[in-house]
Amino acid sequence: MAGPGAGMMGGDMGRMMQQMMQSRMAAASMQPFRRIEGHLAFFRAELRITDGQISQWNAFADAVRAQSDRLRQAMQQAMGSSTGPGTAPEQMERRIALLSAHLEAIRAVSAAATPLYAALSEEQRRTADELMAEHLRGMRMGMR
Repeated sequence: MAGPGAGMMGGDMGRMMQQMMQSRMAAASMQPFRRIEGHLAFFRAELRITDGQISQWNAFADAVRAQSDRLRQAMQQAMGSSTGPGTAPEQMERRIALLSAHLEAIRAVSAAATPLYAALSEEQRRTADELMAEHLRGMRMGMR
């Protein structure tokens, strides 16, 4: 039964479903950036940061916040740069840009983490090692 709505159901409905899926994926990819302050508060509490370690902690926390913002912007830019998946070369370039931004963020956070780690007690270091292992396991599970 062909009628005025028949074409709309196939083409427009398919596009609408694709846009809904892209919106959900975009929202899910931004989830880690929404809870940065909560993660930092958790890590600070777990590490039992002392008054003598606060300056190293603040430098670390500021680096995490700054890099989180940079990664969020890089993801938004990559996701907003096209309406569809794009060509294979475009997809690869977007992926390279995101991975490069991620690498730069890890380097910056690592540079701030090194003096903090040096200021920690042995017990705090063991806790930091465990927290990092859990964090990296979680990142691997999220990768596809």
